[in-house]
Amino acid sequence: MNKLLLTIFLSITFLTIVNGQSIQQIQNSFNQYLEKAKSGEYAFQPDSSAVLDTLSFSKKNKKIYYFLSKHWEYTPIRVDDLSSIEKKVREHLGESYNRYDLIFFVGQSKSASFSKLAKKNKWPVIPKNYLKDLVPNFFRGTHSLDKDRRIVKNHANAPIHVKRVDRKEEELIQNGLYGNHLAIWNSHGLYYEKSLKRWEWQRARLFQTVEDLLPTAFVLPYLAPMLENAGANVYIPRERGTQSKSFVVDNDGEREGYVEGENVVAGDVGFEHKLFYNDHENPFELGTSRKVKSTNNKNDIAFTWKTPKEIKGEYAVYVSYANHDLSVEDAHYFVQHKKQKTAFVVNQKIAPKTWVYLGTFHFDGSEGEGVYLSSYSKTKGRYITADAVRFGGGTGNIVREGSSSLRARYTEGARYNLQYSGAPEWVYSPNEGENDYKDDYQSRGEWVNWLIGAPLALNPKIENAGLGVPIDLALALHTDAGVSKSDTTIGTLAIYSTTNMDKNIQFEDGQSRLTSRDLADIIQTQIVEDARILHDSIWNRRSLWDRRYSEAVYPDVPTVLIELLSHQNFKDMWFALDPVFRFDVSRSIYKGILKYMAFQENRKYVVQPLPPTHFSVAIKENGALIKWKPQQDPIETSADPTFYKLYTNFDNQGWDNGQIINDSSVILPIQKEHFYSFKVTAVNSGGESFPTDELSMADFGNEPILVVNAFDRISSPTFIDTESYKGFNHLDHGVADQKDLSYVGAQYDFNPNSPWVDDDAPGFGASFGNKETTIIKGNTFNYPGIHGNAMYYLKQSFVSCNQTALEEGEIQFEDYFAVDIVLGEQKDLNFSQWGKKTEFKLLSLGLRNKIEAYLKQGGNLLISGAYLGSSLFYEEDGIPKGRKHPDVLFGKNVLHLVGRTDHADVVGNVKSVDKAFQSLNGVQYSKSDDDDIYKVESPDALEPWGKGGNQICRYTSNQKGAGISYNNGNKKIVALGFPFETILSEQKRIEVMEEFLIFFKEK
Repeated sequence: MNKLLLTIFLSITFLTIVNGQSIQQIQNSFNQYLEKAKSGEYAFQPDSSAVLDTLSFSKKNKKIYYFLSKHWEYTPIRVDDLSSIEKKVREHLGESYNRYDLIFFVGQSKSASFSKLAKKNKWPVIPKNYLKDLVPNFFRGTHSLDKDRRIVKNHANAPIHVKRVDRKEEELIQNGLYGNHLAIWNSHGLYYEKSLKRWEWQRARLFQTVEDLLPTAFVLPYLAPMLENAGANVYIPRERGTQSKSFVVDNDGEREGYVEGENVVAGDVGFEHKLFYNDHENPFELGTSRKVKSTNNKNDIAFTWKTPKEIKGEYAVYVSYANHDLSVEDAHYFVQHKKQKTAFVVNQKIAPKTWVYLGTFHFDGSEGEGVYLSSYSKTKGRYITADAVRFGGGTGNIVREGSSSLRARYTEGARYNLQYSGAPEWVYSPNEGENDYKDDYQSRGEWVNWLIGAPLALNPKIENAGLGVPIDLALALHTDAGVSKSDTTIGTLAIYSTTNMDKNIQFEDGQSRLTSRDLADIIQTQIVEDARILHDSIWNRRSLWDRRYSEAVYPDVPTVLIELLSHQNFKDMWFALDPVFRFDVSRSIYKGILKYMAFQENRKYVVQPLPPTHFSVAIKENGALIKWKPQQDPIETSADPTFYKLYTNFDNQGWDNGQIINDSSVILPIQKEHFYSFKVTAVNSGGESFPTDELSMADFGNEPILVVNAFDRISSPTFIDTESYKGFNHLDHGVADQKDLSYVGAQYDFNPNSPWVDDDAPGFGASFGNKETTIIKGNTFNYPGIHGNAMYYLKQSFVSCNQTALEEGEIQFEDYFAVDIVLGEQKDLNFSQWGKKTEFKLLSLGLRNKIEAYLKQGGNLLISGAYLGSSLFYEEDGIPKGRKHPDVLFGKNVLHLVGRTDHADVVGNVKSVDKAFQSLNGVQYSKSDDDDIYKVESPDALEPWGKGGNQICRYTSNQKGAGISYNNGNKKIVALGFPFETILSEQKRIEVMEEFLIFFKEK
């Protein structure tokens, strides 16, 4: 008996030792693998913090269970990575374990499903996921999918909130985002800090911007329009109208501009307009609404909201309507802007008692401008309801402790716009008015649930009927803090949450919240891959975090929070301030959303095209010959256009809604002695591109002038990068694309060792805030129209083209009486030495050759630009080019000018010094950010070169030369060191142009 017990004891001891040795051996082998994997020796490189938490070994079942730390989630994983990991782990294990199954888990949890398995198999921990679960469905190829995170939705009969009629999206956009409703937001904004009793930004002013505004410069001009061009309805909790003026036309109050037809009766509660709103006030509960029974009369206008005469410029347009059990699903609105009409169909069962965005339109005070609502509906016996209409974003009107921000509403945090938009108090102020900072970031997630009607994250017991918007996903775009010790970017982080507030791992519809990781991975992958190709070959991919951030946890739809880059890191900001980068990153995010939605809905996706290029308009056969070429997307094969849309603006009466053109050219009938402008978009089944630049023309029957728009530069500020002095140069703030919404003021702290102390003293990169109420004007790509407008009033025919159109050789300068080269703020700019891929040329080689050949045969040339002389005669660092440099020789021998200096003037006044050009007396060109056109930061001083050259004007501030003329009896040239289009007075532009034309026509 004793021998038997001893034998059993020794056997158990031996097995325990053997198992213990085996586990230690397995663990050691894995750590050997991990060390090499982290160093980059293997294809898959886990996060530097990734470890093996523990493992379990079953000799009986021939299984080894690896329990990996949560840090393995930080790195994107693909099917090939799973194979690579297992292969390399096996190599380190050795042949004795060849017949064992290796099973990898990640993280730890209290999951009910894994608890049973853990108990059954006596695992030391309860895992969170299988490692293979981290591979997004989208990237699994032929491998099995996780059906729990892919609930296929059929949009064929799903309700759509707002449809723009002229786009015919239902017919044209089959592979885009038509039928999808997306909630996106651009970080945080201005808020009231009770402890300091002031309104302030939530982050510091760094590198000429602030995080509260920087993501706005991605979302409003780029991301939201891209998603809408793909057919989506886009919802933003912050104000999207950047016009600081706002006009509300309402059925309550004075009713100025409001008109209603017959059979209109009182409706339910509705909006009441006030200058300011206090705590607890819901604007959509203070007033009344109106309603009318639906009819079959398409021409019956039941409601009209006329614009005030003072509305001139671009204004966002919002409508609102009441909640009614019998609301129609097809309320027919149209917006009249200038002389044009744009029609919408709005489902009034969705989103009542809030502001509903229709679009942004240009108004000029024309008769009949406003919003119109018909009584027509396809459904009989229903009601069309009507409430206030708003024109413009306006300024903040929510009062906190006696004060409002008095800033443009688009700069404020979501908390205030949500109150103004009728959100319940428990949505916009979950902290009951005690902490606006927390209210702002918590309200954004709750806003998504209010849109849907899902249970609220913080107050799930509150009944939330919501607005009935079928939101498909949510995305928050932020920038992050952090400084890189090396000359690299901090890069892009993606955050999602696989649990809600109650730690549930499913959404209300039963879909696994792991789908949010799929969304995060797809978008982050797209951003990083595109950025490495187009901008920075080593753009840093940061982690994928499963974190309980409110913006990721609260929404009851798949959600991702993108920390795009570090606003505190100088290298990241090289890119962040570049409009080209902003466009490209926004396109990446749009593509990521598109690919995710297409996969979830089991359909093909097509990426919308890039804008056409090689754009030109000429006079032919008493018509306008308009030509362009498709722009190929080098990184997206599906983005080829299938047809185009040509938009026309006749006599400045506003852009029409476009006509479909199946070819890349068209001859359009025109009326003589009228002014035309054109732009073109490319279209495919994925959506519509952004437009080309705008070209203009007029035909008076005389020999035309060709206006060449060679100003295509959009770029970040220039910068200085030395060991002890780094930052963005205030002497060249770059050129915005249309406008810059993110600029707060010039940088003043250039010391890279200057520490952050407080957001009011943020150290290196600290910037002034004197411009944060100003929208900076940039390149609007419509300058042929400004130049041509002066010619039009002089009854001079003109046509136009952009610089790329000259590349094909079809446009011959010799066919024109004169050529007008628009250079604007174009200059030689090459950031390649700094690791960026952005490059611009003052004058391309092809354009130079055309100019030289044209002048040799006796042409007339008008050329103007802020860097015309300096880019030809000086290097980018300000060092003069040698006298035999090709640029210098071109300037002297072809253009007959010398570029004396840049930054020649800071005042903006010019005087004539030539009797032939007396109209130059009193010329004022733009030198202020408050002017209606871009500010000329660095005008050039030009002097004539060679016999026949004359100084025609000087800057009044210092007598430096502002412009020259040249006439040798054969060719004639007028060159200005400031852009012609920046002359502030239209009358002056006409007078100056008239003298230029007289000069060219004189024998």
